[in-house]
Amino acid sequence: MPKEIEGAAGEYTVPLVGRRAELDALANAIRLRQSRLVAGPPGIGKTRILVEALSLGHGPHLLLRAPGTLHALLARLAAMLHCRAARATSSALKAGVLAALEAEPRPILLEDATDCDPRMYRFLRAVYHTPGSCLIATARSRAATGHLRKLLWDPREEICLKPLSRPEAGALFEAAAAAYNLSALDLEDFRNRTLTAARGNPGQILATCRLATRPEYRRGRRIKSLPLRMDALPSFLGDR
Repeated sequence: MPKEIEGAAGEYTVPLVGRRAELDALANAIRLRQSRLVAGPPGIGKTRILVEALSLGHGPHLLLRAPGTLHALLARLAAMLHCRAARATSSALKAGVLAALEAEPRPILLEDATDCDPRMYRFLRAVYHTPGSCLIATARSRAATGHLRKLLWDPREEICLKPLSRPEAGALFEAAAAAYNLSALDLEDFRNRTLTAARGNPGQILATCRLATRPEYRRGRRIKSLPLRMDALPSFLGDR
């Protein structure tokens, strides 16, 4: 895995809650080498569900965060596939990557595939149509993917992550409170405020509980919810 995602599985100490159907759908798509778009707002759990699906074991794969340019994407894929090109031009890298995928097909999982330009789209279209390979992309929405929406246009290829129900959000809060050792604190008011503010967004629930472990957000056994929420919010202003 690339550096920005490597080790992510070890950070997920809180069980996945309320995502069984979506996880099964994604795991089956990877197993069958079927392309999918995993869509939802920041903090909804797009990266988490990728890591969880891959942990079930589906053979070789390539998981990386989408870079801003096609050349950067090709360079990362070439390094991951151990491709050697006589010249490090985009054309040479593209040919090497596609040849490697044809020789050993595997899924490419592209996190945060936002604003794909025409050149990026044409390369990903070639990956999409490579027998035995598939493309799994995450984004806020299909519209946010730019030209890639022309490829992943079929609603049957979209796994939409929606907010958790109130009972699911409550179960996630309890699991997070246990994982972050918050049981000695007064949690009743904190729980209500956290669930109300998060509106079913699991990332916000987890981030809020994680910050509550820090002493600056404590007053005795009580948690100072308002400053904590203000500090947690910026993490969810951009797609992740």
